[in-house]
Amino acid sequence: MPRPRGLKGSAMAKANKKTKVQEPSSSTEMPENAQTVVLDKVVEEGDEVGEAAALYESAIEKLEIDPNAALALIRGTIHESDRILRNLEEDATLPALFYCTYGSALYELGRLTDEEEFEPYLDAAEERLNQGLTTEDDVANNVHNKIQLALAKIWLAKAASAVSEGEQAVPELSVRALETLDKAMTDVQVPSKTIIELADIVQNHGDLYESIESRDKFRNWAESALNSVLEKEPENASALSGLGLCKLSLANYYLDNLDDNDDDADEEDDDEEEEEKEVLNEKEQQAYQAILDSKKYFEAAKQELVKIDKVSPQVLSDLAETLLNEANLVLKEEDQVEIYKKAVENIKEANTLIEEKKLDFILPEALTSFLEEFEA
Repeated sequence: MPRPRGLKGSAMAKANKKTKVQEPSSSTEMPENAQTVVLDKVVEEGDEVGEAAALYESAIEKLEIDPNAALALIRGTIHESDRILRNLEEDATLPALFYCTYGSALYELGRLTDEEEFEPYLDAAEERLNQGLTTEDDVANNVHNKIQLALAKIWLAKAASAVSEGEQAVPELSVRALETLDKAMTDVQVPSKTIIELADIVQNHGDLYESIESRDKFRNWAESALNSVLEKEPENASALSGLGLCKLSLANYYLDNLDDNDDDADEEDDDEEEEEKEVLNEKEQQAYQAILDSKKYFEAAKQELVKIDKVSPQVLSDLAETLLNEANLVLKEEDQVEIYKKAVENIKEANTLIEEKKLDFILPEALTSFLEEFEA
């Protein structure tokens, strides 16, 4: 059967911004359920700053499973923070936690809005976070560390615009972000979930560059961070999946360069069926090894999720993509067909999961098209 094109780029498209939800209005109205959410957290009565922080924490908890609800809570956080500032008595001060919460909420809201509106949110978030670094209170040191992590994410997002405009050298802002992350993660113990999120952001930032040297700077950082999680939590499915995406990104880079080689091939190849190859060339072998590494991590992540009955269509989709790319580089047709079958199994499993649990997840079009092709 004919070899379909690889799915280069679909995993790489998981960019610095989260999945968009809805067009945000200029209003930051308080969600109706905001007070209930706050009361579910341990907050002292009358602690308005603590309530805003609890509201933001609830928003982050909902971000992956219900982005629309998270968006409402993030807006509520900003609404409450605005109100606290408006009602602040003259000469009164606010703790670092307030500015950390306010700035982080602005950043997250920016990630859920249109691309062209991201920059103003980043500027506002950076301003609030920097204000938090000037405050001193009983827990300021720990909060200052969180602020540094948030600032690093903002700097990577700002640097991304320079890269997308054609500048392929690593901007100073990106270097500053990595240095800040290194210091902040050395000073205190950062939760695994935060490390995995940071690794994802850093990895996706690296995918913006064309040169392998620039990309490696960020991919290597992400892989090191994820491996540090696995050293303590070898069964962490999110870290395993993150490493799978790092390796798949590397494979996609090599696959993109294979296309460059194709442009230099003899024109007669366009009119003749390509002869069956006996060995892979150097770049194909590099891509193939990265794909195998990626598959290993995705399969391990899936295995861990099966144990706790939390398999997601995302990991099934990523695994299917990796399998298709592997099949495209396998030399023997019978081996290729067997790998295609495994990819089909994962695509169907993802579809079943989406249908049964009524999940708000859409498989990449390339996967659904391949499934239709294969079954035809």
